[in-house]
Amino acid sequence: MALIGRAEVGPPPGQAALEAVPDMELLFEDIRSLEDEPWRMIIWATGDDFERYERALTADPEIDTYDCLTELPDARLYRLELSAEGQRKTLHSVSVEEDITIIRLTATAEREELLARFPTRDAVVQLRDGSLERDREFTLLNLYEEEQVDGTIGFESKYGTTTAQREALLTALEKGYFDEPRKATLATVAEELGISKTALSERLRRGQKELLLNTLARQHSQ
Repeated sequence: MALIGRAEVGPPPGQAALEAVPDMELLFEDIRSLEDEPWRMIIWATGDDFERYERALTADPEIDTYDCLTELPDARLYRLELSAEGQRKTLHSVSVEEDITIIRLTATAEREELLARFPTRDAVVQLRDGSLERDREFTLLNLYEEEQVDGTIGFESKYGTTTAQREALLTALEKGYFDEPRKATLATVAEELGISKTALSERLRRGQKELLLNTLARQHSQ
């Protein structure tokens, strides 16, 4: 049976540019390469100064070129092509060789977090070894067997929330963020999760929306 694992695997290629915008979060939508061409990353960027980030990308030795594919008020979609130095650092060749399926990959100035499906425990070991060989950290946060729960499959819950959203909501609940008066601030919860306040706020908002859509809104429509 396949395994679902969550790990910190930073710093990613392009970390220098990301450090220039400390409140930005990157969500990797796609990573690809054709034969001997350089790896390209399609990423969503949210939460900070996009112009400053683009200037930093130009100066980052691990990024060869970038293009802004979509420009929204609060987010931009970029295509990044890695330089030779960035190529050496990427882990995607390991995931392809080991049949590791990336479910979600995010990065901030502080860390990069991977949620993936591993065919075997040996694949986890190979990703760890590949990280260390590339001078990247690897910290396994959790690992469990994939199984069906309440008619759902994959990593989504029956309430539609992602793993990251559930973790944010439950941590906020445990810390007393939803209490009146509040026992914890947004900054406190964000520090506990190791993410920015902007990223946490977005996860809480989207997570709460999914919970409402799959509970009260669903009951109301029946």
